[in-house]
Amino acid sequence: MIPSMPERTRLFGTDGVRGPVGEKLTPELALALGRASAAELSAERPQVLIIRDTRESGHMLESALASGLAAAGADVFLGGVLPTPAAAILVRKHGFDLGAVVSASHNPWRDNGIKFFGRDGTKLDDEAEARVEARVVAGPATGGASGRIRRLEGALDDYLRAVASRFELLDLTGRRIVLDCANGATYRAAPAAFERLGADLVTIATEPDGRNINEGCGSTHLANVATAVVEHGAEIGFAFDGDGDRMLAVDGDGRGFDGDETVAVAALHLRAAGELPGGVAVTVMSNYGFHTAMETAGIEVATTRVGDRFVIEELVERGWTLGGE
Repeated sequence: MIPSMPERTRLFGTDGVRGPVGEKLTPELALALGRASAAELSAERPQVLIIRDTRESGHMLESALASGLAAAGADVFLGGVLPTPAAAILVRKHGFDLGAVVSASHNPWRDNGIKFFGRDGTKLDDEAEARVEARVVAGPATGGASGRIRRLEGALDDYLRAVASRFELLDLTGRRIVLDCANGATYRAAPAAFERLGADLVTIATEPDGRNINEGCGSTHLANVATAVVEHGAEIGFAFDGDGDRMLAVDGDGRGFDGDETVAVAALHLRAAGELPGGVAVTVMSNYGFHTAMETAGIEVATTRVGDRFVIEELVERGWTLGGE
């Protein structure tokens, strides 16, 4: 049974629908979200991609979401376990009408979530989410032909090729790098991407069992990657969260860099290389030191609400290329 949702915030949050599985997020709700989101698409037979992280509830929710989409006439393609950024890339590459990610990001395994990407590769805006939510509350429409559900073959390779093409000039040959994949969605993709660039890799938390995602590892437990960097004499280490849309780094001494520092380093590097059009977009959570550093460097900063989709919206509106949360 889907609970009534009198308030706008009862369903979609800052990053899709997320909560404890079996409580807020149930198979029934996933089914309803599938029906509702498909009904909002204008295509006669919408084409929809679903990817997920490694939580044990992922299969169940993926199946329920796919069934709801197909029941509303959409053809569904299952991409399997992939980082969240893959949804944005694959939606554009294959011309999907909608992308969906089944993940609760950095949350513990008992939680899960569903977030949607439009055909332009960006997350749905507030208005689109409100329309989907209204359809969920109203209940399913009747009639209409059902769609098909199939696997998207080669999804991981498509994603890796896109990443490699973006960094084709980057040569990491002989550089020792540590990756902490949080036993999550990056456990295959991240090592494969760095190996293609020639890196000498040390990997940790790459053995997901459905329940160990984010458990004492990943970007919420930076000490692990810091220790591994020092032990293995690596130059740098990267720690991802469960769905791979969050990353923190440590240097060769094991010193951690937060998001503001990482964005600042990227901005200063790109500005020096003449490859930073405009400025940088960040959220209101960015600290005073970041803003001071950007002002000193003469780099304009745009500040948005909390949420990576608002950063993306700002970048698109301004025609800029670098932002972070």
